[in-house]
Amino acid sequence: MAALAKVLLQPVALLWLALLGSAGWFIYKRKYRLAAMQGGLALALFILGSSPLAGGLLSRLEAPYGRTSWETLPEADAVLVLGGIGGGSDAEMTGINFSASVDRVLTGIELTRRGKAPVLVLGGGGYWKNGKLEPEADRIRPWMKKWKLAEDIPVHDLGVCANTYEESQKFAALAKENGWKTILLVTSASHMKRAEAVFLSSGVDVTPVACDFRAWPYRGKWNFFPGIDRLKVIQIWMYESAGWMYYRSKGWIQLDALPEK
Repeated sequence: MAALAKVLLQPVALLWLALLGSAGWFIYKRKYRLAAMQGGLALALFILGSSPLAGGLLSRLEAPYGRTSWETLPEADAVLVLGGIGGGSDAEMTGINFSASVDRVLTGIELTRRGKAPVLVLGGGGYWKNGKLEPEADRIRPWMKKWKLAEDIPVHDLGVCANTYEESQKFAALAKENGWKTILLVTSASHMKRAEAVFLSSGVDVTPVACDFRAWPYRGKWNFFPGIDRLKVIQIWMYESAGWMYYRSKGWIQLDALPEK
């Protein structure tokens, strides 16, 4: 009963039930066109929020980067963790309001702990403070120091970057300055296809190390009530699909620079 109540308290489930009820009411009133409209919306919400469609779409982005063994991962000159880890927050004891992408920095730290690279680079995420955009690395560094994470290796950062392309450009300059040739690129699995393509197109040789998997391994389960979690998965897939097309239109992704997969 508690599980059912939890599901029914979701606005998405309530909206779906309202649409079904509205469609039934219009059928009763013989207003079939209005009933078809309400029923069509209910069906679309059911397909997006209840069916395995969301997981199937996102898992296609994530699956090429899934790993079950870390021993085969090559050693590299540096680990780069892309931004979006979390923003500064003085309301938090840690000083950081970590986002769902916190797996990125944890994966980067774990790679250095396992000796996969002697240098860690934090990406260009930022947060607003007093009307100014501040680097999230300014909050991540002190937190890492307090917890004695990666304390024996150099930790660089890219400052604030507007997007993944700007991260690739800043990192390319930093890599050239330090003579880094091989890079372990860490980001969310859903974002990895676009990120890898951008860095390769910018002339940076990267080995992808994905984390923050949302849909892989794909399970293909159905839910009776539509849920917000599957709609969020659809949103991530739409965002990455649109981002790929936008980056291609800007010339930030060059298909001839990418390996065959």
